[in-house]
Amino acid sequence: MQIIHDFLTKNDFSRSARPLKEVRGIVIHWTANPAANAKETRDYFERRKDGKDGYGSAHYIIDQNGLIIAAVPEYEIAYHCGSSQPDPVSGKIYTDEARKRYGDYASETKSPNHCTIGIELCPIDDFGLFSTATIEAAIELCTSLCARYRLTGADITTHHNIVGYKDCPKLWTEQPELLDAFRYDVDKRL
Repeated sequence: MQIIHDFLTKNDFSRSARPLKEVRGIVIHWTANPAANAKETRDYFERRKDGKDGYGSAHYIIDQNGLIIAAVPEYEIAYHCGSSQPDPVSGKIYTDEARKRYGDYASETKSPNHCTIGIELCPIDDFGLFSTATIEAAIELCTSLCARYRLTGADITTHHNIVGYKDCPKLWTEQPELLDAFRYDVDKRL
């Protein structure tokens, strides 16, 4: 597993340097931009530091070729799954699953950003398909994170499962069995 540490500049909108309270889970995302690689996605987060595009970042970004960029240290909060918009099913901020998984961290005053590690995956097309190299690197990274933080595959979820209104990652939202297969692969390696 090749990880390049290219941390974002400390700022209010993509890397506040505020400490992560604890690690209760891992949240998988997609960049929704098959034209961008991990470095370009990292630089996009860096450009958010002036606040014009709001908050946004992730701890890790995995390239189409499997390269991993660490953009925010694991011990700091990344802005990857916060919300002020209600889940369309429950009508509450965050889904029932998020409130069950993260308790007070999934409320109108706190976000799962305080207790999760966010991983962005770079797709190879607009449908959200990931390369074998991206998935392999994600499995390896998640296995390592689960081992360090005493998590299992069941502690891995998607952005969609936390907020309810985003198709993130798109293909896994449409085919949730892909998330199940990913979790299974992580558990096999644990």
